[in-house]
Amino acid sequence: YEKKNSDNLSRDGSLDQALARNITQKAKDQVYKSWIDRYLCCFNWLKKYFQITTRDFFNRLLWSVIPFNRKFYDEIEKTPDFYGPFWIYTSFIVLVSSCGSLTSTIQGHREQNFFQEFIPTAALLMYFIGFGVPIFLSLLSKIFGAKINIANAICIYGYSYTIFLPIVIVCSIPNSLLQWVLLAYAIFSSTSLIIMSMAKSFGEIGKGKKLTIIIIICIFQIIVFFVLKLFFFKHLNKELLDDNIPDTTIL
Repeated sequence: YEKKNSDNLSRDGSLDQALARNITQKAKDQVYKSWIDRYLCCFNWLKKYFQITTRDFFNRLLWSVIPFNRKFYDEIEKTPDFYGPFWIYTSFIVLVSSCGSLTSTIQGHREQNFFQEFIPTAALLMYFIGFGVPIFLSLLSKIFGAKINIANAICIYGYSYTIFLPIVIVCSIPNSLLQWVLLAYAIFSSTSLIIMSMAKSFGEIGKGKKLTIIIIICIFQIIVFFVLKLFFFKHLNKELLDDNIPDTTIL
């Protein structure tokens, strides 16, 4: 009789353990599924910003290289995209690294680990500037009462860098003055597009607030100007850097 009771108790204990494992597994599956659903919702939200036709993409590229262009914002106001900004930043990184490597090879300054050292840092910096700055400007504009959408700000800021793509290629010519002039023009063109596009969403806020937002945009663009020149474009100007190093060899 005692043996039967012990067998029954062991069976009941096994059933309880199996039931507990089953409940625990279901709870884990439910939590896992909820996280999957959240990630899918995030991707579904982003998906609409990558749905753009080739024609619209090239139209936006063309409109974005014209300084003080008011029509660009009309093009992207209701259908902003992240596809263009992402590929513009990526193309910029690839062009700078490729042109810098080619220029260094021609000049006899080939670096062994150029791509491994440059591209990760360049990508992190470029994507941080490209997506972080417009988000900050959008939030700042909302504090001042403007109605700029974050997606629109990212789109505007990204396409404003289109002008840098052909300039990177021209700046492969190792001439420091030429690089400064072309980069200054690119920043001027980019800034004008950002201001003209974002100004349409300022609404009826006061002139003082508008001027403050414009000044902040210009300050950020000046910072970006020096970051691009002193980090990215220095790889296109190695000959001039080496020529300026004084010869201290004792004969």
